[in-house]
Amino acid sequence: MRPALFFKFVSISFQKQVAYKFDCIVGVINGFLYVFIFTSLWKALYAQPDTSTHNGFTLNTIITYAVMVMAVRISFSMDDSVIHKKVYDGSIATELIRPTSFFFMHLAESVGYSLFHIMARTVPIIVISMLLFDVSIPLEPLRMLIFFFSAFAGYILLFMLNFAMGLLAFWFVEIFPFMLFKYALFTFFSGGIVPPDFFPDFLKQVVYFLPFQYMLYVPTTILIGKAPLADIPAILAAQLIWVFIMGVICIITWNYGKKKLIIQGG
Repeated sequence: MRPALFFKFVSISFQKQVAYKFDCIVGVINGFLYVFIFTSLWKALYAQPDTSTHNGFTLNTIITYAVMVMAVRISFSMDDSVIHKKVYDGSIATELIRPTSFFFMHLAESVGYSLFHIMARTVPIIVISMLLFDVSIPLEPLRMLIFFFSAFAGYILLFMLNFAMGLLAFWFVEIFPFMLFKYALFTFFSGGIVPPDFFPDFLKQVVYFLPFQYMLYVPTTILIGKAPLADIPAILAAQLIWVFIMGVICIITWNYGKKKLIIQGG
């Protein structure tokens, strides 16, 4: 897909989201409530004796993590029901005959969706949280640059996971149970609620063999300074390996899904 066409799809998707102003306000309130609840829980936990540092997190670090992981998660907002809806109503057939890549068109629409949520929800939540909580982010240019690269890779990884899950609609009439299971795994293992550092040892081993930590946990720990710079090359390499693996899964699923759709329609 040509860059100009890609950004055109981004712009159209962004403009669609602007129409839902009330939803945006509710989203900001909802996101801030999550931040308030989690920061309150961590403050209560660290108020106990002998918990000045726990699993490498001080109170300031865990508060910063709670705020920023929520900010990253909101920034990664995307509609993961699009493919299922297109297959269900038959409009996916139109997408197959278009001279553009469905994958990149869907990615462009997701980017536009996410950009709106970054501007309308993420930025306000970060500003309010910095005013109310003790949020401390090391302003190191190299670390910030690495964070944006890692966040981009994490976004692509999450998008491809949603893309592959959406393609299950080629085989199943209802994919809600699969989406619910994916959401549960993502929420738990990505560090969206509790950093994997707090998991039992056997669960940590599970996390290491799954891609979810590279979506939220890794970019956030890089941003807040929890991940040492010396470890970042290995972390980014593992992240890119997972991007490649998910890319292969998307290609295989898409190719076989198209054949399945043709059989059903024939």
